[in-house]
Amino acid sequence: MVSTLHQATIERQESKRGDSIKKPSCIIEYNKYMKGVDRADQYLSYYSILRKTMKWSKKVILWLLNCALFNAIRVYKYHNSDSKVSYKNFLLETANYWAAINTNTDEMEEEEEEGPEKSTTPRAPHQDPPERLLGGDVKKRKLQAIVTGNKKYPSKPCRVCAAHKKRKET
Repeated sequence: MVSTLHQATIERQESKRGDSIKKPSCIIEYNKYMKGVDRADQYLSYYSILRKTMKWSKKVILWLLNCALFNAIRVYKYHNSDSKVSYKNFLLETANYWAAINTNTDEMEEEEEEGPEKSTTPRAPHQDPPERLLGGDVKKRKLQAIVTGNKKYPSKPCRVCAAHKKRKET
């Protein structure tokens, strides 16, 4: 441990079992004054909802959501001191509740679609429609071996990528 505030001394501390443990004085003082921020980071690391993503904005939003959920359980436990809800169960119940709300909203949207038709501006699809790639009946398609020279893994240019002037081999 490196500390400019403490001396390089080892102190003995009693453990919960009654054993004597040797620890540096800076660790003993840190544990003595460790409060909310460190505990919050500890709890958040147990059941983190962060996911690997390239967009920093998603990471920030997920981190804020994670902090909000932790604060919610702390407030709940403060006001309901007799409650024995664990952090994990709280997260699961919250996720189930949000999923139920999402399901109900989808049903409501389906009911709204039964009304008069809404006019929308026609737009090009964001993805290639699967019918374009199939080119007819799927059952007629057969796998075909590509034989080229002495290559170990023969390849062929992709039709779709070639049409978009991209270089991709399959």
